[in-house]
Parts: sequence; structure tokens; C-alpha cells
Amino acid sequence: MAYEIGDRKQMTFFPPTIDEYIGSEDPVRVYDTFVDALDLQELGIPVQSYKAGAQEYHPRAMLKLIIYGYSYGNRTSRKLEKACYHNLSFIWLVHRHINYELYSMDNYACIII
Repeated sequence: MAYEIGDRKQMTFFPPTIDEYIGSEDPVRVYDTFVDALDLQELGIPVQSYKAGAQEYHPRAMLKLIIYGYSYGNRTSRKLEKACYHNLSFIWLVHRHINYELYSMDNYACIII
């Protein structure tokens, strides 16, 4: 049986965008659409478009992360942060990885009602 040999000089190996990794029928798209349809102001979650101070993640992205993470058993901030680095569904959902320095309990507490 012959060995499979890859070509390191191959121009493209991965899809050019992260959106191509997530299928159109993937459940993460339902979570994304659901949270986008919610009125955060009506839920009592403050959204300030121009805020001074340290950089924070948008409350909508944090809510998506928490709901999706909880539905798959990731209930701690460290597990959610790890998933944002290693799980493509989480990476797609929050549009990038979560930087742990920014993902603090202060940011987490803005979602808890």
C-alpha cells in the first residue's frame, strides 16, 4: 500500500473563510439567528454604542456565547474561553476567538439578568 504524501507548497489547504467551515444546516446558525432577533434593550441588557474605557465584547456576542455554550455543557468562563480558541462553531459564532484578558467576570456579569 502506498503512503499519502502532502505538498507543503500547496497554495490553499483550508477554506478561505471561516464561514465555509460551518455548514448551512449547522445548529450554531440557529443560535446566531435567534439571538440576533432578540431585542436586548427589552430584555434589560444595556447596549451602549459609544462607551469610554476598556474594550469589551458586544453583549449580543456574549449572549450568543453563553446560550450556545450552556446548551453544549460549557458552563464555566474558562471552558467557554477554551472553546472559542479550539471549536470552529464557537469561533464562527463570536466572529473570532475571545481574548481571556477581555473575557472577565465584569464582561460576563453584563449578561446575567
